[in-house]
Amino acid sequence: MQSKYDVHFCLISDQAAPSLLPILDPDFKPKEAVFLVSDKMKSNAEALEKVFKEKNIKVTLVRIENIYDFQEMENCFIELIDQFDGKDIALNVTGGTKLMAIVAQNTFAMGGKPIFYVDSDNNQILFISRDEKGQSIPNKMLNCQIDLKTYLSAYGMVYKSTKQPLASEQLITNLEPFIKQYDKYKDSIPGLNYYASESQKNGFKVKFTNHDDESLVSLLEELHHKNLLDFDRHRIDFRDTVHKDLLNGVWLEEITYKAIENIKSIQDKALSLEVGNSSYDQNKHQYALKNQGNQNEFDIAFMAKNRLHIIECKTQLMNKEGGIKSEEILYKLEALKNYGGLMTKKCLVSYFEVPESVKNRAKELHIEIIQGKDLQRLREKISNWIGKA
Repeated sequence: MQSKYDVHFCLISDQAAPSLLPILDPDFKPKEAVFLVSDKMKSNAEALEKVFKEKNIKVTLVRIENIYDFQEMENCFIELIDQFDGKDIALNVTGGTKLMAIVAQNTFAMGGKPIFYVDSDNNQILFISRDEKGQSIPNKMLNCQIDLKTYLSAYGMVYKSTKQPLASEQLITNLEPFIKQYDKYKDSIPGLNYYASESQKNGFKVKFTNHDDESLVSLLEELHHKNLLDFDRHRIDFRDTVHKDLLNGVWLEEITYKAIENIKSIQDKALSLEVGNSSYDQNKHQYALKNQGNQNEFDIAFMAKNRLHIIECKTQLMNKEGGIKSEEILYKLEALKNYGGLMTKKCLVSYFEVPESVKNRAKELHIEIIQGKDLQRLREKISNWIGKA
């Protein structure tokens, strides 16, 4: 059996990965692609077309006028097969509506053309047609991985920028006790958050007034001893933006980012990834009126098993009722899936345990929660989350 085909016929749907993965494998990459597109999927097709062309693949868009007319679709597919007579063509039957996929499969089968299905979770091609001798065609493992930029581009998104960790290895080591000795520090973190935030108003310096809070005093003295801030029991000096941001919650993002460092299934990762949606205009400044509301930042984003995974990290307390802040966090995570398709996986890493109302809402929205003392097994928890369907 030949290792690749000249032309892939792709049924365009909400999911870009099944059409995209085969073209990223040099041993399976076609020279040309034909997109079979309903009116509803036009913008999806145009975003995917741009990525295909960047990979030097010629693309033809074919409009499917009525996705509920079996006969009309069958005639369209027969004509297309005739147009490509003499070329090695194959149908990628993974996308499209159920009826479109059935019609396409029947038509290509009648024409004796190869048909394959993309199992994007396991990075493999499953052939659902037989070879010229009537024998089953073995599955093919795909030699490819999707990086964040390519994946987001395939959904019409703009990969704007990412950040390097603020903290050095030594600095992170100094902050890890917040998690390792959770019971010792959990009551002091809200106070640290408050003062770090207040310091922004006055050159990172703030008057200290909680002298009766022994645990907070002890924490500030410890951070002073570790050279992370200056504290004389009357005033706290967070020194600069880096130290202020780290001590105001960024430390949890960086510890989480470090936790995913050696997870083998992760293909690509980014910290503080800024992304523009399909309405974002790259030719205008990010603060331009047209771009307002059309960009977002992911605390942590990574690709694993060809799916986009997004993590939001929070060190703020959430009240017993769930509160506005916690609802906002959940809805932000839910909205972020629009940046990477329906298969996007979302997770909230919270330093504090969240109320039952928040857990219940998160469950409805398919948002994973890693909280409180579970952070002591952060790497294990994230690995398990990646493995979930």
